Amino acid sequence: MKKLWPLPLALLGLILSACTGSQEPPLPALVAMGGKGEVRFFRARDLQGGTPNPVGTWTTPGLQDLAHSQTFGRLYLLFPDRLEAYSTQGFSETTVPQPSPTQAAFPNDVDCTGGYLRLGQNRLLAHCPEAGKAFLWSLDASGNLELADLTGLPPEVRLALFPQGGQELLAYMTREALGYRPPQNPSGTPSLEKPLDLQASQGPYDLQLDRLRGRLLGLAATATEVRLYTLEGDSLTSRKVLGDFPQSSRLALDPVGGMAVYGRGFQVILPKESPVQQEYRTYTAGLLGPDGYLYLVQGQSLEVYDLVPSPPLLLRSQSLGFSPTSLAFIPVE
Repeated sequence: MKKLWPLPLALLGLILSACTGSQEPPLPALVAMGGKGEVRFFRARDLQGGTPNPVGTWTTPGLQDLAHSQTFGRLYLLFPDRLEAYSTQGFSETTVPQPSPTQAAFPNDVDCTGGYLRLGQNRLLAHCPEAGKAFLWSLDASGNLELADLTGLPPEVRLALFPQGGQELLAYMTREALGYRPPQNPSGTPSLEKPLDLQASQGPYDLQLDRLRGRLLGLAATATEVRLYTLEGDSLTSRKVLGDFPQSSRLALDPVGGMAVYGRGFQVILPKESPVQQEYRTYTAGLLGPDGYLYLVQGQSLEVYDLVPSPPLLLRSQSLGFSPTSLAFIPVE
């Protein structure tokens, strides 16, 4: 999938209707799964068909998270002491070469154990919550790491990147507010902060950019329910998602494929909203691809759903032989 920002909305609608599950022929792609010190690469069509045999495995001791940028053709890996960027040129459904990475080391006093990655339009955000630090790196893997200024943000904050007015702003969500500001100038402009309409007592769990619609999506919970908070323009709204008895929850979001919330069960929001599914299962990792298939991990098990039907259709439930904690979708030639 190419970069979507410049496309007119009418054309995006056509793409959205075309790039869905039940697609024939399948979109050639790999699903990268990171966990327990390794990254395993699977053909997406094999996962959809129930034959989860990896086409390649990288040994990655200390891996914390991974992310992929199709626009920049790179796979990014986060470790406690560094970031690594790998070119995905040469990746195919049968070949996963491991070239020498471009590396960016964190300062010696920073341990990014428990950290996570978020993609922006031109930069990568690495948030290290336990160290109270966040860093920006160019998506072309050039230049040095830049330290974001987290002044005034609590330790449990969730971060993302939000492009606006030619800048990439630091988006943040706390239990009290959702907003954005320049990453190196907390009092600069443009900036916006909106108090949560229902203040969270748990979380926040996740914050992501819906770049197709230019809005921020956050998850947190009150004492009784998980809520999805949406900041669009200067309007902040929220709604209940999933079932009762809130637990840690995440967003699986693709600008073309749709959106789902998962944790204790899962619920598809786009392209067609579904009731809560599998509400007695707890999912710890998820991915929604531009082809409209939803991949959900429960322990060492993977479930694959086609989002064209509503409610979504379970295609496969299969054992992976390991417990991935992060997933990325990599379209290939």
